[in-house]
Amino acid sequence: MAVNGNLPSQTFIVTYTDSTTTTLTQSVSDWFTPQGYPGESTIFTTAYRNVYNGTKDNRTFLIYGYSFGINPNKTVKSLTLPPVKVGTADNVVVVLAVALAANCGGKDYCAVKLTQTGLQ
Repeated sequence: MAVNGNLPSQTFIVTYTDSTTTTLTQSVSDWFTPQGYPGESTIFTTAYRNVYNGTKDNRTFLIYGYSFGINPNKTVKSLTLPPVKVGTADNVVVVLAVALAANCGGKDYCAVKLTQTGLQ
């Protein structure tokens, strides 16, 4: 999902263990202003968000899901997220989870599971 604005045509790069890459492009809706971009599905809706000062923002916010086709014959080494554009430090893509799965909407694989310590 995006925060502080919608982010059209974002580039994600999957790097494989043989150093080859697959570049994926996806537009990403802000969690408050859904755009219904192709490939984007709402997977969770929340009635509020917590604000940095301890208050609640009692509006509806959405978490989105995306599926991508990657090379099923290679091993994923890393996933590079879109860079923050100059002048838009607060307008970023946020990834809460990533998972590798077979049969994702007719594609062989969706993505990889990414944690703070690396790939699993």
